[in-house]
Amino acid sequence: MLKKAWYNDIMHVLTKEEVIKIKIAIISDVHGNSIALREVLKSAEKNNVDEYVFLGDLINDFPMGNETLELVKSRTQYVLRGNKEQYLIELEDEKYDWPNVQFKNTLFMLNELTDENKEYIRHLPISMSLDFDGYKILFCHGSPTSVEELLYVDNNEILDHYTKELKEDALIFGHTHERMWERYINNKLVINAGCCGVCPYYIGVAEYVILTIEHGEMLQVEFKRVKYDINEVKEAVIKSGILEQDKVLMNLTYGSISGHGIMRHKFLSECKNEMIKRRGKTFLDGAKGIYTYFKLYDDDIWLGMVDKFKNEFTFK
Repeated sequence: MLKKAWYNDIMHVLTKEEVIKIKIAIISDVHGNSIALREVLKSAEKNNVDEYVFLGDLINDFPMGNETLELVKSRTQYVLRGNKEQYLIELEDEKYDWPNVQFKNTLFMLNELTDENKEYIRHLPISMSLDFDGYKILFCHGSPTSVEELLYVDNNEILDHYTKELKEDALIFGHTHERMWERYINNKLVINAGCCGVCPYYIGVAEYVILTIEHGEMLQVEFKRVKYDINEVKEAVIKSGILEQDKVLMNLTYGSISGHGIMRHKFLSECKNEMIKRRGKTFLDGAKGIYTYFKLYDDDIWLGMVDKFKNEFTFK
């Protein structure tokens, strides 16, 4: 039996040889952390992985976007778009020029990308159905219908909704930055593939999943955690020049991988609460599309929160 894939209902033949056993690495939420991704790819190679699937949010949080995308493109064509890619796509289209300090980070991420990579992310699908010798998996970033929607482990109602009519045998996604998990719902395997690039539960640890499928059956699901050098990430951030635009986001993002994940969560939650008190919403006037999901804070809120958390910041 041939191994096949469907992109928006268009079938694509992956290989011509009969598939007996295959190992697939599922990698989600790299967020521009090319250092973490390199170590994950080394681990996958040691585990004799045959194929890779990337679930989106490849870039945009750490400023190593081009290096990250080159690593991804060198491994596979099975790559999805996440909300972080969608931000950059719509920013290029709408040409938002909000003066907020926080927004300078997003502008930096877009301008850092080569034209080739800007075009590459624009054509990534939001979901993908793959058939491995009869075992079918639907992959997405957030949910099957949205790069923004969050499917948490305890969201029983929404998980029931997406699995009740699921044609595939499994549904696999990322986006929430929860620890990796698996459940069976409506006799469907549901997996959250965790977070490769900004996992907030450890210090310098990337998560990914390896699936082993044999004769059309799911033989094994392995949750993998891989160490990487956070000092190398720190040096890459400094070298990139992004700190000349804004140190706050880089402190929050670096904090996520260096033992201060709770700090990032508290900082952003308090900014959100202050913005809602002031405006009744977290996006600015004129925002359209995914930018009504993007949380953009007034400068006095964004910068004013620094004093409360600065003792946990790395970049002064």
